[in-house]
Amino acid sequence: MSSAKSDQNAPPATSSIDEHASEAEATATSAMFVFTADKAGMKGVDKLHVQEVVHKMSKDSSFYQKSLRDNAKVEQRVAAMRERLACLTGGQLLRLQQEVDARVAQMEATRDLSRTIVVVDMDMFYAAVEMRDDPKLRDVPLAVGGLGMISTTNYAARQFGVRAAMPGFIGKELCPDLHFVPVNMKKYAGVAAEIRAVFAEYDPDFEAFSLDEACLDLTDYIATNWQKYISDALDETESKESEDEQQWASTAEGRAAIAAAVVCELRKQIFDRTQLTASAGVAVNAMLAKICSDMNKPNGQYVLPFTRDRVMTFIRDLPVRKIGGIGKVMEKTLNEALEVHTGGDLFAQRGKIFHLFSEKTSIWLLQTSLGVQERREKQERKSFSRERTFKRLSDPKQLEAKCLEICKMLAKDLEKANKAAKNVTFVYKDTDFARCSRSLSLASAVFTADDLYSNAVELLRRELPLTLRLMGVRAASLVSRPKSTTSSDNYSQPNTAPTANKRQIAINKFAERVIDPAAALASVTSLRSLDERNERNMMKHEGAIARFLEPGTHNEGNVLMEASSSLPCQLSTHKKPKKNDVPITFTPGVKSTSVPVDNKPCPICGKLLNAQNNMEVNAHMDTCINREKPFTMSASLQHTTRRKPQKSIFLQAFTTVQNSTKSAEKDSKPCPICGKLLNARSNMEVNAHMDACVIRERSPSKTTIGKKRGAQDMSRIDVFFRKNYNN
Repeated sequence: MSSAKSDQNAPPATSSIDEHASEAEATATSAMFVFTADKAGMKGVDKLHVQEVVHKMSKDSSFYQKSLRDNAKVEQRVAAMRERLACLTGGQLLRLQQEVDARVAQMEATRDLSRTIVVVDMDMFYAAVEMRDDPKLRDVPLAVGGLGMISTTNYAARQFGVRAAMPGFIGKELCPDLHFVPVNMKKYAGVAAEIRAVFAEYDPDFEAFSLDEACLDLTDYIATNWQKYISDALDETESKESEDEQQWASTAEGRAAIAAAVVCELRKQIFDRTQLTASAGVAVNAMLAKICSDMNKPNGQYVLPFTRDRVMTFIRDLPVRKIGGIGKVMEKTLNEALEVHTGGDLFAQRGKIFHLFSEKTSIWLLQTSLGVQERREKQERKSFSRERTFKRLSDPKQLEAKCLEICKMLAKDLEKANKAAKNVTFVYKDTDFARCSRSLSLASAVFTADDLYSNAVELLRRELPLTLRLMGVRAASLVSRPKSTTSSDNYSQPNTAPTANKRQIAINKFAERVIDPAAALASVTSLRSLDERNERNMMKHEGAIARFLEPGTHNEGNVLMEASSSLPCQLSTHKKPKKNDVPITFTPGVKSTSVPVDNKPCPICGKLLNAQNNMEVNAHMDTCINREKPFTMSASLQHTTRRKPQKSIFLQAFTTVQNSTKSAEKDSKPCPICGKLLNARSNMEVNAHMDACVIRERSPSKTTIGKKRGAQDMSRIDVFFRKNYNN
């Protein structure tokens, strides 16, 4: 019988051991989850029960497995820190302590107690808006979100341990009567705009942390309007006479009392406009004010006195997790590696902290332990991002549609800030809850939804196939958009991209305009027609010149009219020829008696020319042709669709005026510049060679000596022509 009784008692003992093991595991892993941490309105919650439910509901999930892997990495980091501390000698620690104390003295010198900063945080914002609009929800446990994720909860739900960032199915397990309301961001944004209008009355340059939270600097407002609040402030203190009002208002006590009155009025204005309550914290810097805003939630405020002693006392007993910037990983690291749990512990272990952490992190932790924060000048935003969490998606079309939806929201953010981005990052979280990102740097800054989407979806397609739970797009490397740009323009920054990128910019701009193939074909056809018309006009032009040179077969006026009518309309306005248009000018002054003057009008501009003077005609025709050369569609298309006009047609036509024959004997003369023998009977050869010589000799890189030599050469050219070409 005794053995039977012992057998009956064995299972309960085993069950008890399993329960204790499960409780221990739940407690050990609770720090891995954000939603197991304390939040306003959760003081009376049974934490052990919450931890057990979270462990039971998530232990077989991918998220739990990922959390275990992350926790193992933190454990390894803590073990490595302990080993480093074990190797730290007393002398080294003392030296570190002295170095850190020198930094403490520097930080104390920068401590600023003159500012009045307030952080305003709306109470359960999303839930409060829904409860305001639907009174039936005021007395029930309410969660805004769904079974996948909870955005926020009311205080009735928080009594069960249900809070923001918790999966909805776990919240439902903790509170079976939990009522869900879907998120309505458009409605919340409208209410936030009303609240921000109130903020702007007190600080036009306030900084919004989110839709429901903002930081205001009331220093200037109080300096101007302190008399308006002095009576309320004195009523609170009950210790000052009226003649000392101004002096008292400048003390730390008076400033704190006046700030409390101002913030009380601000919160009342928010309630009057929106019927929503807000909590606030007032301190000498934003870090402390943020902590204070959570002290008297809901619908309360906390003012931290503006003295060093009160600030140090406040920080000394503050749990490190309450400090903004210290999350679950840093909390676990500080707790297990250094036995740091409060702000006082943080300051006491300052030497070891500088030994274990990076200099940047160590300086920040030291400033936090002192309650000191450097006054931040307002900096330009470095990036914009949008993310969305959703049920598992693996269909490429649905993923691309989600990507487009996110890009549209991001484009609106960029438009409001008048910014464009030269870096696009695609962020996603797969079913293993691993967060990944893929980035793409651009030569051309983008800001439209289409441009953002085209780059983001390219990064998405590279990773397919995927099953995602979260997707986001970030725009970074921001530049200001020019005022002339519109939503359809693509903004690029010239002279900043390498040659290959500039070429890509040109290709992209060209591709933007080729959207409809039929329209593109029509565009190319019209361009070709324009080029063919210009070429036909040029051929008519050349024909008119040829007929102009045929003696006795034309009327000068008719030829001039025919040639002029064949030119494009822009040729009707002539510009004055520039000095450099003609490389060699004819030198008049030598009388000619062998050939009578035969004036004929230029077929292009109508000017009378001496048809017997090749040099004058040639130079004038060069000038007209260069000036009146028709414009074609583009350099690249011109190269492929148009034949280059042959200048030899004009020159050859004018040489027919001479009575020379093909069998004329060669009359070799030396070039006056380079000395090369030229056929003086061949105007074409002489002209081409002399052009080349003169251009070469007139190079802008020549020195003063070269210029003098060029002048001498020109005088020699005059002699050469008078001697050989004035017949």
